[in-house]
Amino acid sequence: MILKPPQPAPPPFFGETVTLINTFERLWMTALLINNREKPLTVREFSALSGLSLGFISKYANLLRQKGFLRPGQRIRVMEAGQLLNMIRDLYFFEGNTLTPYYSEVPRDELLKRIKQADKKWNYALTRMCGASLIAPYVRYQLVDFYVARPEEIAYWKDHLKLVDVEISGNINLVVPQDPRILAQIQTVKGWCVVNNVQLYLDLYKYPARGREQAEFLREQVLKI
Repeated sequence: MILKPPQPAPPPFFGETVTLINTFERLWMTALLINNREKPLTVREFSALSGLSLGFISKYANLLRQKGFLRPGQRIRVMEAGQLLNMIRDLYFFEGNTLTPYYSEVPRDELLKRIKQADKKWNYALTRMCGASLIAPYVRYQLVDFYVARPEEIAYWKDHLKLVDVEISGNINLVVPQDPRILAQIQTVKGWCVVNNVQLYLDLYKYPARGREQAEFLREQVLKI
């Protein structure tokens, strides 16, 4: 049994703040704030990282600051990372992405090797159980999930990986993100591209095949909030 890390008492107006995260842009900004909590950024630096406008960042940061989630000052400093993560975890739905299932006849490890060998001009990022296996392995898995940047790129991956069409489910899912910013801050682990750890936690948490267990293990061992 995994014990969740202790959480501080919610700051004032916690319930009201949930209603503030009512667009993907706000959810995405919150996720990046949590992911970069150890290196507070200026509004301009955060804009370069996230692709969000200076005005949007300033306005939303001020709202979070008023609710007690950010420290006062010119730099954006998260105070209640654990509470913010709980909030966006409950608001986020992986099903907002567009998922296309395929079947691969090769073993999983060979399939992952082929993904690593893809042309570098094609952006991708492993996620869910496959991504977690490289960062904080806990649950055995068979299904490979990875993001591709745009729908037009699916044809390349299907050909490169020799994937077979399926009607319902297969052993690999190509995922077009609901917002391309999901691929804006990824990490490289053992030569593979993986979504950042906060995005990985979000993608895992509501996954029915022991996803919550894996998500909480990632939170305990890596995120530590």
